[in-house]
Amino acid sequence: MTRRFLAALSFPQRLRESTVSTSNSTSTRQHRKWTIPACAAVLACTAVIFATVGSSRFSSKTTQIQLVNDTGALALISQEVIDGRTRLHLKNISTKDLNGFVLGLANLSQIELDTTPGDRVIAPGEVEDIEIPGPSPSTITILAVMYADGSLEGDQITVAQLRDRRSALKAELKRILGLVVAEAQSPDADIAGAFDRLESAMSKLPSTVVDEHTPQANAQRGAKEDVASLLEVMRHRQERNARLNQRELIQELKERIERRIAGL
Repeated sequence: MTRRFLAALSFPQRLRESTVSTSNSTSTRQHRKWTIPACAAVLACTAVIFATVGSSRFSSKTTQIQLVNDTGALALISQEVIDGRTRLHLKNISTKDLNGFVLGLANLSQIELDTTPGDRVIAPGEVEDIEIPGPSPSTITILAVMYADGSLEGDQITVAQLRDRRSALKAELKRILGLVVAEAQSPDADIAGAFDRLESAMSKLPSTVVDEHTPQANAQRGAKEDVASLLEVMRHRQERNARLNQRELIQELKERIERRIAGL
């Protein structure tokens, strides 16, 4: 009797525990029921955000450029913007090889491409890519083109400026060429240090212009810097392959400078 009475007293406690457990289980199931869709929604939103960021970073957004062409040699065939830089694809539509051109931007700045230091040309039908910092300009003017035969075409003022600069560049390259020819014909051409001797002699060439801040003075310095870069390339080639003949390398340098002079 006493046990039944105690059992009766303890029953409500077990009932309450059972009720709480059932209630907790129901709450847990409801929580899980709402948590799964919520997680899915968060993941979906995250995917959209990353897709949007990725799209804004990697996709190309272009603004149509108005082209003014002062020549009959180049055509803008396409454009794109990648990582904040505008890339133009320009095609040589002339019948002659090109070795450079000048572009004018809306803010009156100019971009000049000269392929002669790299000993190459833009052949007819070939496409040349060039990058412009910043977003697409509203207008681009093809001010002038330089042909590999030394002739120029385009805006009269730009052509005159190009002719002056190229004339100064050619004159300096001819002076440097004299040093290279002398070294190639020297009995010491096979003795180590020929490239160092050439670079030293080139650096001692006196300037032929009075004002060191003129385009002509810049052209002279540019000629020396370009040849110094070629000498460095020759050194590296010789270091990688000790069997290369030093005199032949100097002769190769001579021929490369001669080709550049012919294209200016």
